[in-house]
Amino acid sequence: MSERTEERTREADTTTDADTGVDIGGLGGTATERQPAEEAESSGSYFSARALLFAFAATGGGMVAGSLVPVIPFTALLGIPAGAFVYGLLTSERRYVETGLAGGLVAGVGTVLSVFSQLALRGVAGGNVGAGRLFLVAAALGLVASLVAHYFGRDLRSGLTADLS
Repeated sequence: MSERTEERTREADTTTDADTGVDIGGLGGTATERQPAEEAESSGSYFSARALLFAFAATGGGMVAGSLVPVIPFTALLGIPAGAFVYGLLTSERRYVETGLAGGLVAGVGTVLSVFSQLALRGVAGGNVGAGRLFLVAAALGLVASLVAHYFGRDLRSGLTADLS
């Protein structure tokens, strides 16, 4: 009976350290020897609502800043990848899902609202414009542009923060 109690005590002592959260006796490895898949699983989920809000702020802010440039067409849509680039430059984690979702939605909604507001100003009924197709095309372009820009922002960040030795 006392042997079983000792085994349980040893198992409880070697599973995790409550202060650090590092597996002390599980597989004999340290936190630095973990595989990348284990790190992704231990760090939490792949999607963060907070990161999505920041991605919306970055891409939406880029779209607003781009729309402030007068005379040049499509600067509002060019602001979306600029915002995603800055977000990738500033964040320390990979947030491709959040950035792609935010870039696609901002581009799609912004384009549809822009087209319908122009039609309303001209007094033309918007019944002939395919809003669904327009949204899908703009969202796809915004998604791809924001993902590529986020990648280049992260790449620049890793290049700026790398050791020179």
